Amino acid sequence: MIKLGSVPFLNVRPLIFPLEEGLVEHDFEIIYTRPSSLSQMLFENKVDLGLVPVAELLRRQNYSVVSNISISSYGKVDSVILLAKSAIKDLRTVAVDARSRSSTALLRVILEVFYKLSPAYIPREPDERFLVGVDGGMLIGNAGLKLRYFPPTGYKVLDLGEVWTNETGLPFVYAVYAVNYGVRLGKNLKALDVAKSIGLKIVKNIVKAESEKIGLSEEICLRYMTERIRYDLGEKEIQGILTYAKFLAGLEEIKEIHDLQIYSE
Repeated sequence: MIKLGSVPFLNVRPLIFPLEEGLVEHDFEIIYTRPSSLSQMLFENKVDLGLVPVAELLRRQNYSVVSNISISSYGKVDSVILLAKSAIKDLRTVAVDARSRSSTALLRVILEVFYKLSPAYIPREPDERFLVGVDGGMLIGNAGLKLRYFPPTGYKVLDLGEVWTNETGLPFVYAVYAVNYGVRLGKNLKALDVAKSIGLKIVKNIVKAESEKIGLSEEICLRYMTERIRYDLGEKEIQGILTYAKFLAGLEEIKEIHDLQIYSE
């Protein structure tokens, strides 16, 4: 059995739902955890492959990447957002979603490189006290998606995916399937690709199954999964990853830049 790590977010469901429901033959045991924990589990060989945040992939440099599959956006993403009480230029303290170091790294690129700011970042759990005593807050996943459409009174919403694309002209890749060296996927490599193909064809069914669980309308969820999130990993996405790597190196988030190693048997 091959241990596959995933995150419990709506955006991964087209990739994972067909595996869970037995619509594709595979040998995966699927394990769910937060993005930051998943990265550590992959590093410690507690999972064999996982949908890991790209910043963690770039930090570790010891994985290969499954081709043609990603969680990415070109322009608005809706689920990786910054809430601000006043103008962005006035941000001094920002709460950051403790579940994802990668999205905090993206926020650093946007605020420090693009906007020339230097706020203090305060990791917090995304609970009712998340925004207490700070000028703004960055949230991801289902929590970010909800607050994109229903922000607290008086807060402005900045979509980090939209800012990235406006500044670079490129997609932003949030996560890819990273595989530990020495792992042989065999028939399961094709299963990942087939699951993606099936998941995108039945996305409306997935939305019906998931929207009530997360407390958002089917319309919002369908727009998110068909107009915001993209699932390919092509030349432009790889260019986006390498551009991100250059920014992260400049911020000393990573030590050096390497080409992506694409998984092969």
